[in-house]
Amino acid sequence: MNRFFVTISLILGIACIGYAQNFQYGYQMVRMTSQYDSKIDPKLQKYVDRQKARLEMEMNVVIGYCDATLSSFVPASPLSNFLTDILLAKSPDYVADTIFRQCDVSLLNFGGIRSQLPAGEVTVGNIFSLSPFENYLTFIEIKGSELRKMFNRFKEKSNNAPFSGAQLTFSQGRPYRILVQGKPLVDDRVYRLVTLNFIADGGDNILRDIQFEKKITTEVVFRDFLIREIKNMSQEGRHIVGKMDDRVVIQPTP
Repeated sequence: MNRFFVTISLILGIACIGYAQNFQYGYQMVRMTSQYDSKIDPKLQKYVDRQKARLEMEMNVVIGYCDATLSSFVPASPLSNFLTDILLAKSPDYVADTIFRQCDVSLLNFGGIRSQLPAGEVTVGNIFSLSPFENYLTFIEIKGSELRKMFNRFKEKSNNAPFSGAQLTFSQGRPYRILVQGKPLVDDRVYRLVTLNFIADGGDNILRDIQFEKKITTEVVFRDFLIREIKNMSQEGRHIVGKMDDRVVIQPTP
């Protein structure tokens, strides 16, 4: 009996294979409109409305005040400067390892800054729009030679990334002078860098093939970090201010 069923299964399998070889398929897109179902489930609609109202209430909470609209653009901008500055200054409070109680450089990516910060009241929703990704604060020990390799990839108008704690001077589109904390970058020295796990894992190729001495990825989402620190600023009576400075210097082409 078992042998019979095995034989039948083999025959059916061979037949299916033969059918599949001659099988053709097609598809079309059908817009799901009210013509298919115009009736709204009142229980489902009530649930959706309740969740929407709750979400809007949470997103509309005011956490700070911005003196002017802040935008992000390469190679440096008021918004990217603000974000990297606050990351460098405040992120060490979010890591247990005392080695990173003071970091030398902070690093973000322009692609991760998804919107402006509006002038006036800043809400939780504004920060979600600005940073919608689940990116975690990541702390890295890195040799100066590897940090130099990273910075040397930057170009004046492309392949750039926002940073704080360093200064790049560009000549003919390439960096030729690199300072960290106001001093020339030293290849043999170990520096402390704070960034996001997306970047540390090779995202946007900023740290691709760059060797680390040590890496710690926290459970702190960058967006949550921003919300908390902006709240702290507000409680201290400080506004969000994006400043332009000399962290990126572009020498005129002769």
